[in-house]
Amino acid sequence: MKKNTKGMFFILILVVVSWLSACATIGEGLEECPLPTSATVVSGGAGLPIIELPIPGSEAEKRYLGLTGSGNFKIGQIKARVLIVEVFSFYCPHCQRTAAQINDLYRMIEQRADLQGKVKLIGIGAKNSAFEVDSYRERYQVPFPLFSDEGMELTETLGVKGTPTFIGFKVDGKGFQERFYVGEGGFPDNQKFLAEIVRSSGL
Repeated sequence: MKKNTKGMFFILILVVVSWLSACATIGEGLEECPLPTSATVVSGGAGLPIIELPIPGSEAEKRYLGLTGSGNFKIGQIKARVLIVEVFSFYCPHCQRTAAQINDLYRMIEQRADLQGKVKLIGIGAKNSAFEVDSYRERYQVPFPLFSDEGMELTETLGVKGTPTFIGFKVDGKGFQERFYVGEGGFPDNQKFLAEIVRSSGL
């Protein structure tokens, strides 16, 4: 009986250690573990500086974003009215589990005549190198543009504390950006999430 009790205690310790390892931080204040779903509608752009990213090398991704040339671009230059940014991590188990759902969200937007071209999606890999971001794209067949944030400059600028986090921006294709939505963790239903994005953005 004592041996069984000790065995069960040892297994319990292993489970706890495994869980803590899965929730290890990948940067100061940034956790890569499942977060409770919470969303906040933000007004006035929350004082964020202009966000810039490198123009993708892929012609298909350039067309999707409405960009040309090379160098950097401001997210407000993306040809859309609403931009959904997913901050993810290659090592985040919750990001991995929900990758297929986010791919379905992208397809849902592209298949709706009232949203196609108006709502676009990009991903930012928190503390992920370009190689890790490319590996994530390939492994989960991500159909929208992904960008590396190995130094966590963008992640910290956006005020992200855990992955995945979803941020909604109003954009106009001319450089304007205004953050209107922040949601930490996953969301249970694509249609409800999309309805909230449309409602809170004023689309």
